[in-house]
Amino acid sequence: MKIASNFLRNADFFGTPLFQQINQKQHLYRSAIGGLITLVIFTASLSYAIWIIYLWQTNQFSPKISNSLYVSDFTQIDFNYDILKIYFWKYDQSFVDPFEEKVLLPIMQYSNYDGSTKSSVIKMSTERTSDGNKYLIPKLNFGEQYQNENVFISSDATLLFIICQDEYLEDGEQCASEEQFDQFFSQPFNVITVEVTYKSIDSNNGQTKISTQEYYFQVEQANCYTLNIFLQSNFYEIRDYFLFGQSKTKEYINGAFIQTQTNSFNYCKQAYGNDSVGVVYISMQGNQIKSIFEYPHAGDLLANIGSIVSLLFMIKYIIILLNQHFLQENLIHSIIRIYYPQFKNIKILRNWKFKIQKVLIDEKNVDINQFQTFYQKVNEKAQIKLSYLNLLYEISRIYFLLRSIHSRDDIRKSHSIGIKIGFLQQLECLQDSNSKSDYTQRIEGNQLLLNDEDVNILSVEEKTQIQCSEKIPDEISNQNDFFDINKIV
Repeated sequence: MKIASNFLRNADFFGTPLFQQINQKQHLYRSAIGGLITLVIFTASLSYAIWIIYLWQTNQFSPKISNSLYVSDFTQIDFNYDILKIYFWKYDQSFVDPFEEKVLLPIMQYSNYDGSTKSSVIKMSTERTSDGNKYLIPKLNFGEQYQNENVFISSDATLLFIICQDEYLEDGEQCASEEQFDQFFSQPFNVITVEVTYKSIDSNNGQTKISTQEYYFQVEQANCYTLNIFLQSNFYEIRDYFLFGQSKTKEYINGAFIQTQTNSFNYCKQAYGNDSVGVVYISMQGNQIKSIFEYPHAGDLLANIGSIVSLLFMIKYIIILLNQHFLQENLIHSIIRIYYPQFKNIKILRNWKFKIQKVLIDEKNVDINQFQTFYQKVNEKAQIKLSYLNLLYEISRIYFLLRSIHSRDDIRKSHSIGIKIGFLQQLECLQDSNSKSDYTQRIEGNQLLLNDEDVNILSVEEKTQIQCSEKIPDEISNQNDFFDINKIV
């Protein structure tokens, strides 16, 4: 059992050291200035922590952003909105709108990688621009194709602006008249506007933002203007979890590379098989961009707060040095008061440079030079008293003094003596109630018997009690008695 107890005791990682107390009230020296600075540090640290948490909760921390090239399979890309919007820019309200008047027809043609094509006429939308022009809104759908378990875009889109042909019209529709046709091509500033709508992630709060870019090309009867649009997508990985969690992923079209060129009317007719005066080629770019937004999480916040708090707590070393100085001075003054009780009545007045200006004892002036000489001498002696080695040395001298007046056998007897517990003495008397034992008689008459008063007879508390006792009259004091000669009132 004892072996097991010793093993468990040795395995205890939470052992508590014994601290020697400075006095009856504290085992660590603390000062008022140290307490004030501690409160300032704690208040500043707490305020900074609250401020950091507030900034984090209100998304005012910029994330770490890293960008890299990325080969996308476009499975997460968002095509479910109006990526392209097209309208004819009317410089004057009297101008002929080629789409409303059926001068030109917008044809969306999808060319698959297997060589097949699919065409359809884009209808006018009810949605209008701020100037009142109607939009043409084609729906982009590039399709998907699987190769080696990977997904690829299977087609490209080509938007053709052709001279109206009846074969593309529905019942009840007709192309523009010759007069409207001539009026359109004779009017200035025939410009078709292509709006490309992009989406991106706002790095401040992780929300989706929408922006629009406009591109223009002119329309002439003798030429065929081509606008090649290579859409650029961005794959976003958003790491905004608190401590652990999965990243959020989104993919948006957030830009485009544009190529423009002017071809002859015959070139486009041979290339596309129609009387095209304008061509918008739309395709997805091969290499995409991957952006990682890593927002500060709990570990980053704690590291941020901890670094500032650690910096603030570097001030503690200054306070520790001050407290060590004050503790040293306090202990030295306490030792001086032990040997020189009158020292407690001395008041030392210093200026802001801590230089002694005046010394008072019982409201009487003391010569400063004499006091400084005395204080320097006793200060040096008191510092020696703080040495642990000196303490051991003085204890050894006390033993030698005891040895000079007592034999070794008497000193060895000290190991067998002690103070007996009072109620056990009373119990011993009750066991022999008819007659007093020899031990009881010795209790009543022998002053050498140890009792409770011997526990603290040399303590500081005993000194305060003696100071309250009656003063021995001078006429009966023994002038040769050591205690009477050196008594301090």
